[in-house]
Amino acid sequence: MPRKKITFALVLLAVTLALYWPVHGFDLVYWDDPQVMTDCPASAGLTWPGLKWALTAVVIANWHPLTNLSFITVAEFFGHTPGAQHLANALIHSINAALLFLLLVQLTGATWRSAVAAAIFAWHPQRVESVAWIIERKDVLCGFFVFLSLIAYAKFSKMVGNKTNHSKFWFHSSLLAFAGALLSKPMAVTLPFVLLLLDIWPLRRFTIDNFQLSVFTKLVREKTPFFALMILFCIATYWIQRDYAAMTPWEKLGLAPRVANAITGYLAYPTQLLWPTDFAAIYPFQINFDTTEVTLKALLLLFISIGCFSQIKKHPSLTVGWLWYLGTALPIIGFVQVGEQSMADRYTYLPLIGPVVALVWTASEFFLSRRAGKTIFKTSVVLILATLLVLSARQIQFWRNTIALFTHNIEVTPDNGSAHFTLGLGYEHAGDLNRATVCYRVAKKLSPGDAQIRSSLACLLTKQNHWSEAETEYRELLAMNEADFATHNALANVLAAQGRDEESLAQLNESVRLNPDCVETLNNLAWALTASPHPELRDGLRAVTLAQRACELSRYEKTMFIGTLAAAQAEAGKFEEAIATAQKACALASKNRETNLLQSNQELLELYRAHKPARTK
Repeated sequence: MPRKKITFALVLLAVTLALYWPVHGFDLVYWDDPQVMTDCPASAGLTWPGLKWALTAVVIANWHPLTNLSFITVAEFFGHTPGAQHLANALIHSINAALLFLLLVQLTGATWRSAVAAAIFAWHPQRVESVAWIIERKDVLCGFFVFLSLIAYAKFSKMVGNKTNHSKFWFHSSLLAFAGALLSKPMAVTLPFVLLLLDIWPLRRFTIDNFQLSVFTKLVREKTPFFALMILFCIATYWIQRDYAAMTPWEKLGLAPRVANAITGYLAYPTQLLWPTDFAAIYPFQINFDTTEVTLKALLLLFISIGCFSQIKKHPSLTVGWLWYLGTALPIIGFVQVGEQSMADRYTYLPLIGPVVALVWTASEFFLSRRAGKTIFKTSVVLILATLLVLSARQIQFWRNTIALFTHNIEVTPDNGSAHFTLGLGYEHAGDLNRATVCYRVAKKLSPGDAQIRSSLACLLTKQNHWSEAETEYRELLAMNEADFATHNALANVLAAQGRDEESLAQLNESVRLNPDCVETLNNLAWALTASPHPELRDGLRAVTLAQRACELSRYEKTMFIGTLAAAQAEAGKFEEAIATAQKACALASKNRETNLLQSNQELLELYRAHKPARTK
């Protein structure tokens, strides 16, 4: 490879990594990040539990084993800290900048244009969400494999005439990298269509103006393995997201709002590309829309599309770039609505490469054909890239923690219940419970039907011993959904804290009726039937049955549940069994270094030896 190309690639990699270097000091964001940082076995590294999780876990309704493997690999070698995982994202993105440059050079032979396009891609503030958010490892890793697949395909296309082992090697390499992209993030399903677009330009394997069906059919047949993988992953992703209730049902969100949101999104993303301001983590979905406004946007979208299509002979880059965008954005544009957002910056990681390439090539062709155009073009490029670096550096800082990110989000989208709620999560984790409560209350006012917001507010009020207010929140939740066993269980705890044991017991019984296999509720009910200060509420024999069930379901791995079983056995008069069970609880607590549980079980053990049952004070 020529030294000039290597130099450009290394400069792109170095500048991009320097731009994102501050992320190594960032915290995780309490908006999905815990799913791969604290609430999973990823921290175990390359162990059997870690590998099992990586290969089988469905994270936020997505199965992406390669992404999960990358998390445990980083944890194994660099520690499972936010800084290490952030830097991994930044490094992969920096490599992607270099790979995109090498891809464009290989496809077009235009070194400077390729460098400019790759720099705009890598340094644009629209990329920040994909890089500075740990959970979005799937974006950058998927991009990495997509670029490898396209590079291999470009090499294959130049050898396709000679049926050599080299051409087969590059074809299969491209297919393998495509599989890697799909196993990182299913959004790569549109890649077979991207290959067909590249066959038009810049590979020129067939032309539209001299269209030959036989040539086109041959090119489609050639990509049969790619289409087979695409169909397989489309079906798998659909079933997974349906089973995990990630897709918004049609009865909740009809066709008209989806179409309106898709049209708006198709225009909003390129607008932000050209005018990069007011980025947010959560853009709220607007169910109500102005029909006239949406119609005008649709007409504008149609006008832009017709304009790009009309340039297929003179400026094929414009046509192919726009089609790249329309096609690759289709899975995320909102016809199949997943999540609450109307749009997301992370969705643009691959789709906006098309418009970027189209704009760079069209602008260079326009300016470089004029007398002073070369100077104007170079000056504009320098100013644009410098501006993007400044804007991205500013945008990156918003992602330093949950509070900074969602404070900014609320500045951009004030009436955003989800943003206020997540800001509250940030304050709660920071220990500022008063501000967290205020955020939750605002979120509840903006999104009164959101059960998660109400539940978090009730839980926080419970932490603060605001029993009456917590009870009100839980009862409002039950009015929304009487069949929520977790809310019955939580309300039982609040009632018990107020000394209303009989009402608490009724809530626990209802919770167990709704979900007989919830170990926490089984344990709580067993303890209430065991240790209540009111003799008429105690039932030792039933408590033993419930506690045994909780221990069996948890495989006797929870010290607290084993301790409850011992207490239930003592209440039932089976003190020898209670002593043996309590000793097991003490041994497990000692093994797990659970100091408080060890002390409490040792105290209870002495009671059982004295043939005295446990009682709640």
